[in-house]
Amino acid sequence: MRPLRLVLVLLTSIALTGCVSTASLESRQTPMLDAERPPAEQAEAVTDPPPCAEWAGDLTEVVSLEEVLEVIEGVDPMAGWSASGDDRVRGDGACAPVSSQPVGTVEACAAPTAPLDDVTRALSGASVDYMFAGGAQRQIAGWVSGRTSGEESIVLGMLAWRFATPSEARDAPILDALAACPEAQTGDDGRVRVFEGAEPAVVASVKGRDVFVVRSARPVTPEGENAGLTSTASTLLPTAPVAAAEEWWRTQGETALDVEPTEP
Repeated sequence: MRPLRLVLVLLTSIALTGCVSTASLESRQTPMLDAERPPAEQAEAVTDPPPCAEWAGDLTEVVSLEEVLEVIEGVDPMAGWSASGDDRVRGDGACAPVSSQPVGTVEACAAPTAPLDDVTRALSGASVDYMFAGGAQRQIAGWVSGRTSGEESIVLGMLAWRFATPSEARDAPILDALAACPEAQTGDDGRVRVFEGAEPAVVASVKGRDVFVVRSARPVTPEGENAGLTSTASTLLPTAPVAAAEEWWRTQGETALDVEPTEP
């Protein structure tokens, strides 16, 4: 009986081993169905829509923004400065019109607070889409910070847009947006000034087919302490220096817009 029992044990072992080996091979050889694949493998590439405006170069390569400090009384260009700017042109994508913006948020009526270690956060060169929706073909935008001989700081933002015709420039939506501010004053020439107390926070004007904006910002230290002028209640530049900066920008901005973009 012992030989027979040994044969039965061997046959049973062979049968079990073959069963396991076959199952293992079938598991490795069975292809995965598409429905069983992870979603990441099934997803197709998504193409981003074309932008409203495209970056077209560094504005500081076209115009030396720090030179505006030379026309501002009381500011010492040799005391230190910083500047940055961007050039943008109309893209192929859709632009959100001014009517799509929440009421009261189109343009800030008050001067923004600008940390001296991160001025771009307050005065960026980002595309103003509603201006492109209103017909602008190009936008240049930058900022400059400087210091007085008394170690006080000033910060100015400068923007300009070029339209196809002077009539389109006169109808630029930013003019109406600023004119709606409570402290706005509009001149017969279409110039708009928005005040904070006695000081202009923003000035906008039209020259031919171009629109120019100069905006003051309230400089603060990285710790949030006031770093602006002590001679004005708002800590902003008074009217005369802002007017000088505006005239400088109208000339230099127009020249910059006449230069073909370096990109794309």
